[in-house]
Amino acid sequence: MKLTTNSILIVFGIIALAFISCVPVSLIAMPLLQPAQPYEVDSIETIQAIVTQTVAAAPTSIPATATPVPATSTPIQPTNTAVPTAIAYCDWVAFVKDVTIPDGTQLSAGEAFTKTWRLQNRGTCTWTPDYMLVYTSGDQMGSTTAVRLPGNVPPGGTVDVSVTLTAPALNGYQRSYWMLRNPSGALFGSGSKANEAFYVEIKVKKELQNGTVSGALCYPSEFNPPMTLYFEKAGTTETIQFAIPEDQNFFSVSLPAGKYYAYAWAPGYNLEGAYTDSNDLMKTFVVSGGQTTADINLCSWSPYPHGRGQ
Repeated sequence: MKLTTNSILIVFGIIALAFISCVPVSLIAMPLLQPAQPYEVDSIETIQAIVTQTVAAAPTSIPATATPVPATSTPIQPTNTAVPTAIAYCDWVAFVKDVTIPDGTQLSAGEAFTKTWRLQNRGTCTWTPDYMLVYTSGDQMGSTTAVRLPGNVPPGGTVDVSVTLTAPALNGYQRSYWMLRNPSGALFGSGSKANEAFYVEIKVKKELQNGTVSGALCYPSEFNPPMTLYFEKAGTTETIQFAIPEDQNFFSVSLPAGKYYAYAWAPGYNLEGAYTDSNDLMKTFVVSGGQTTADINLCSWSPYPHGRGQ
């Protein structure tokens, strides 16, 4: 049988339809669902992703053969650790303490006292008896201005140096400054430069002013014999006396402030006259500085000593 061209085309068409019916529809539709981008673009992006992941996973340290990056920070300057040399002086004093007369000691005007300092030889030279304790300034407190050291004092040793002084006739705090003097005549003391004086400081207590006491001497006769007038400080044995001449029947004397008994004795007649109370006992009276205590009359006379009342 002779096949015509049309017959052949029909047969191939039937075979093609049969083949298509056996292939899944997804395979046929897949190319139609892909993005409309060229295949080459997908390949380039894939290669770039691989390179990026490789670089991220690569070590960050610089290989030993790499050229080092120069530092940009300012270099640190070395610190000077040199220790300063300690200062030392040949002659140098370190004050240790006041052995006597600590600062503020209260003394009476004109009272003599001995001041003693304990000093340490802080220098590098030995002190000898040719070294002197000398007055430098302040209140001189007497005529003594220089005293020799009692012996040798090696570096680091201590010595007690003393001087006898007199409290001045000035009230309140008074201070006298002293230093040491070496055989060459140079003064030295304490402090960081060996030039500070040490001192004695006292407080001169205010002297009480005297008061005036006056009264009558009522001696029981036509005339008053010579007698001795006594003022006894109450509570003590301290007595101040005055000589009264003949024919004097009144007295006026100056006494330091305080509380007193008053009586007189006529030695040639063995009679005692006293300032007494109503019981014929001596009574006290008070003398105030700068004031007059009057009417201390000695009118009770007896051959026997009077007792003390209040």
